[in-house]
Amino acid sequence: MHMVKNIMSQKLYTIGPLTGVSRAATIMERSGIGCLPVVDEGKLVGIITSRDIRGSHPNRLVADAMTRDVVTIPPTASIWEAKELMEKYKIERLVVVDEKSIVGIVTKAQIMAGLSKYIDSLTGLNKAEVFYERARQLLKESHEIAVIFLDVDNFGLINKEYGHVYGDNILRKVAVILDKLVDKNRDTLCRYAGDEFAVVTTRPLEEAEKFALQLVMAFANEKWPAEIKITISVGVAGGRRSGIRNLNEDSSYIVKNLINMASLASTKAKKLKRPVVVVDAIEFKEMVRKQEFVYDNLK
Repeated sequence: MHMVKNIMSQKLYTIGPLTGVSRAATIMERSGIGCLPVVDEGKLVGIITSRDIRGSHPNRLVADAMTRDVVTIPPTASIWEAKELMEKYKIERLVVVDEKSIVGIVTKAQIMAGLSKYIDSLTGLNKAEVFYERARQLLKESHEIAVIFLDVDNFGLINKEYGHVYGDNILRKVAVILDKLVDKNRDTLCRYAGDEFAVVTTRPLEEAEKFALQLVMAFANEKWPAEIKITISVGVAGGRRSGIRNLNEDSSYIVKNLINMASLASTKAKKLKRPVVVVDAIEFKEMVRKQEFVYDNLK
């Protein structure tokens, strides 16, 4: 569902390197496409785009105008990986290659349309699927991550007393406050569910705790409608996991454990009336062992 193969264009037009640029321009115009993979004896040797054509004389050969370093992506890659590749190389499309065969083209417009399904309609933030995908990708790249889980205090009572329209406005404002404070280079923010929000970050655990406190203070200093006091309880989980056993080294398993620990920590913060509770690596290790013990006894 989240893979490139589900949104890519499978109708392919290719061209040879010894074909004229004018011919490439004609094919693109008639087919309504912005690029052509260049194939020589079944091998991908380049790509020619509408931009390449605009900068070239029509009598030149495709081989002279094409871009030789082609950025490719497998069909099983996620649409988030495709988006990151496009941003990294500042390109508008990717050639989709399965082993050595070209199977499609995916464009930036297709990627953005695919990603729009994972945007929360109320707050404009990412949905939880984006959070999980980003966390798994960071682990895949050997980053240490921390999860910050935020829960709006007494939100159910606010909804009951002031109504759901007011509650929705509160959630929108919560989203705006959080979005202004996160560092897009290190943090991925989502509306996790209901009045719960989550951040996956590459900040070290100690820095993640300071950032969590910063978020709490932002709420304390904010003016809210009807002079209501809105506060949040925050749980933080993460740190190095060396020596921790997990099932088949599954990144999804690690992420689920981290979000569970951070969620429990936020509940603990609420009960203790503390703004932030942090679960360090040792506590995380013990929690994983307990969960694995339960899992082993269920098999």
